Amino acid sequence: MRLRFFGGLEAEADDAPVEIRGRGQEALLFRLALDAGTTVAYRSLAEDVWPDDLPEDPRASLQSLASRLRRVVPAGTLEAVPGGYRLAMAREDVDIALFQDLVDRARHADDPAAAVADARAALALWRGEPWTPGEGFDWVVRDLLEDRAHAERIAGAGVGISTGASASPGAAAATASIAPAPEPPAGVSPAAAVATSVPASLTPLIGRTRELELIESQLRSERLVTLIGPGGAGKTTLAFETARRTPGSIVVELAPAAPGEVWAAVAGAVGRSIRVGELVSTSARDRVVEALAGRSVLVVLDNCEHVSAEAAGVALDLLGSAPGSRILATSREPLGLAGEAFVDLGPLPGDDARELFTRRVRAARGTPPAGDEAAAVERIVSRLDGLPLALELAAAKSRTLTIAEIDSGLDDRFALLATGPRALEARHQTLRALIDWSWETLTDAERTALLAAAVFPDGIDARDVPAVAAAFDVDGESFEGLVDKSLLRRSEGRLRMLETVREYGVDRLRTEGREAAFRAREARAMSELAARQDALLRGPRVREGLAWFDADEENLTAALRTCAEQPGLEDIGIRLVRACFWTWIMRERFTELQSGIGRFGEAAAALDSEPAVVVRAIALLGLAFAPEAGKPDPAAVPMAATDDGGARDAATGGIPPAEDSAARPGVPTPSGLARLEREAPAVVAAAAVHRSELSAAVPPLLHGLLEEARQHVPGAPWTRSFTIRDDGLEDAPAWTHAFLSMMRSALAQNTGDTRTLGAESDRALSMFLELGDVWGTAFASQMRSEWLQLAGRLEEALAVADASTEGLAGLTSTTDLVQQRSQSIGLLLRLGRIDEARERLAGSRELARSFESPRALAQTDMDAAMIEIAVGDGAEALRHLDAIDAQMLPAFPDQLTAWSQSRRAQALLLEGRADEALDALRQAYPSAAHSGDHPIVSDVAVSIAGWLALAGRDADARRALVAAARLRGGVDATDPFLRVMRARFETDVLVPGATDGAGHDSDSADELAVLAALLS
Repeated sequence: MRLRFFGGLEAEADDAPVEIRGRGQEALLFRLALDAGTTVAYRSLAEDVWPDDLPEDPRASLQSLASRLRRVVPAGTLEAVPGGYRLAMAREDVDIALFQDLVDRARHADDPAAAVADARAALALWRGEPWTPGEGFDWVVRDLLEDRAHAERIAGAGVGISTGASASPGAAAATASIAPAPEPPAGVSPAAAVATSVPASLTPLIGRTRELELIESQLRSERLVTLIGPGGAGKTTLAFETARRTPGSIVVELAPAAPGEVWAAVAGAVGRSIRVGELVSTSARDRVVEALAGRSVLVVLDNCEHVSAEAAGVALDLLGSAPGSRILATSREPLGLAGEAFVDLGPLPGDDARELFTRRVRAARGTPPAGDEAAAVERIVSRLDGLPLALELAAAKSRTLTIAEIDSGLDDRFALLATGPRALEARHQTLRALIDWSWETLTDAERTALLAAAVFPDGIDARDVPAVAAAFDVDGESFEGLVDKSLLRRSEGRLRMLETVREYGVDRLRTEGREAAFRAREARAMSELAARQDALLRGPRVREGLAWFDADEENLTAALRTCAEQPGLEDIGIRLVRACFWTWIMRERFTELQSGIGRFGEAAAALDSEPAVVVRAIALLGLAFAPEAGKPDPAAVPMAATDDGGARDAATGGIPPAEDSAARPGVPTPSGLARLEREAPAVVAAAAVHRSELSAAVPPLLHGLLEEARQHVPGAPWTRSFTIRDDGLEDAPAWTHAFLSMMRSALAQNTGDTRTLGAESDRALSMFLELGDVWGTAFASQMRSEWLQLAGRLEEALAVADASTEGLAGLTSTTDLVQQRSQSIGLLLRLGRIDEARERLAGSRELARSFESPRALAQTDMDAAMIEIAVGDGAEALRHLDAIDAQMLPAFPDQLTAWSQSRRAQALLLEGRADEALDALRQAYPSAAHSGDHPIVSDVAVSIAGWLALAGRDADARRALVAAARLRGGVDATDPFLRVMRARFETDVLVPGATDGAGHDSDSADELAVLAALLS
């Protein structure tokens, strides 16, 4: 049998063609033919036949391929031998094997004539491009091209030499009909006689396909390409892989080179492939230029960063003196030459990083990570930033440590990864040494910048670099230098640091005893930057400001922690709390608000600045209201307060606690009231001195709360209402007036004061629109929609509610946004547009699920129940109410408990289960009364009316509807539940009638007493 691969696959036996079918059989035959007559091990065969996707049982798969191949080749050609397979053929019968043998003999021949004859005989075999079975055999083509370059050099050197008797018989036969050497492949110069001397890879390359393609693309169009990335990212690996794919490449390893030795290193690398010693030049530079003259060659300059300037000069000179050369450099910073192209090498993507770590673990301990180790593997990969070298070092530890121990050991990663494989260079044997290599190349200013960046866990907004640099007494260029050196990465407008580099910086600060000082500077810088951004939150640039706070959340948390832990930083802590206050309100981050006030509220008692006034005022409100055992404050869980979505609970009543808190601010205690009386005047006076849009709102709010607290009857529910007066607001900013009008409208909505709700919501909306305050406009719109609904202008109410929801998108919490959508759903039900309501509900569910918000999901279940009640399906409504996570119910505020139980009663009434409905109402009413929220009490009153009507107590039902209208501040003629009940039971009892006026605080106690009596 004879095999030909140059110019295409040809197989023949006994002068008849042999047809090989299928990529698997072709690959197996090709791989065995390369080592014809020699046993090839199972593992080598499998890795070459299936380079990217090994079968689960490689040996069985090889046996299947071999069995099929034996059916088409002559008997005895393919032999199964211990450890693998062998192709029983002479190498002379395989053209590429004979080619390689002839070139090898030519290179080592003592007789020049014999060498020339063998080289020409080899070239004569090259009838066309070598055929391969496809992916996985690029290395064969590279080897053949390298041998061809040698053969061309030897044959060219033998012009005029006779190849008579000294030529071997085999060579003579091969050259009997010798033809001129064929044209080389595209892109390879006929003079490219440089042999590739690239170190072989010890392990397969994982991932980086995109980067390799980009490198090759850049090299096709540019002469200088620099592969940039942090230490351990795999720059050398990719450069070497590119060199292996490029015939005639020269690799210059600069890591051992000292300053002044770059040209010598290049000359040494060239000398391994070209006989530089035979050239006439004496200097290293001239010998290299002379050797590369007329050649097309890729020169790899590996690890340039420690000799960056010198390497840049060598590259510039080389490109100018050897026009056929191209340069691929690897460095942690650019060379800085004109025309330099880049390939930025970052961490491995998640899947590739996991695969690399998994393979190395398998290599270290014999088994890959088990299923129960997956979470730890994920953490390790994330904490090591997907850096290949760091992953290799960590995986090597699996020989003696469990995956869990490696994971926990990364808390001190530099101690854990303090040793590595001895085969690696010293700078790659430990994690610390990896970054030390970069540290040594930095200027003093760059080192300070690196240590500064290490205490900013969120990275630094590129626009904030000048301010941060000033805080650490360096210039902004120092940070740019770290970007150039791959120690910082610019991503989405921020300068970010790999976690490993950040830990290195923090570790250095601790070792040098400077951590506290650097963290204090970070806190000071963040307080100044946050104050600038806070100014944007009450105007048209609110989204820009919020985006900054969201992006710097961890930086701010770190700064607040520093101020709490280090003595003498109280003033900075106060400024941070003041700057973050409005963001916390908008984002409903009440845990952070309570924590910040708790830490710095007392320190603000000096009242010597605007931040101190605002922080002290908030703290004073919290201190005045004693915690009461029970449920979280409704303000902390601003979900739907009425059947139509309701409004945000606007009562201040103190600082909202954490969402999972077991206590809520209650009514003012005597001691709390005394403190409010004692300290409020000083806060009010200081607010007049330190004027701002927020501090100007402090006096009327404190006065209103204090006045209401004085009138409160001990033992009675807190009314959640107070009067906000305009006294002393003549010179207040326009925003303050708009905000206080919005507060008045919200308080009016809670007390059923329809007249005030209409006037103040209109005023607030107009002012916020004029100011361009998106957030204020959205909430004023919500209040306006409430009034329009009570006025019976449902289409207008829906349009305004939708505008409010759109305006709040991205500005508030998911739960709050779902609540706003709930208001529109309620309006659609009143308009009879059921299908649209269901579409809105589907959108709300998608939103809640996408943010994995249990509270928002609970809201959507309530909305679903509301829709089913509107269509008369009590059973389906109960199913949705039952779906609400039982663990959330104890955390519900009084309003939500009352609302959900009221809705349960309505569903039970639709099912005719009056006794169970009564039980639900007896749970709903106390919570509603205790909340002091009139729309909620009104909603429960409507449900009570339904129960009374079903029981035949018509007069009582009508009285309950009157109470509902008085508490709400108007007749709700379009209530979906009442509409369904009227149709279901054919009664006119549940038609709301006129009342004697809008709701008023003075009437609420009477109406509550009526409702309590009706349920008894």
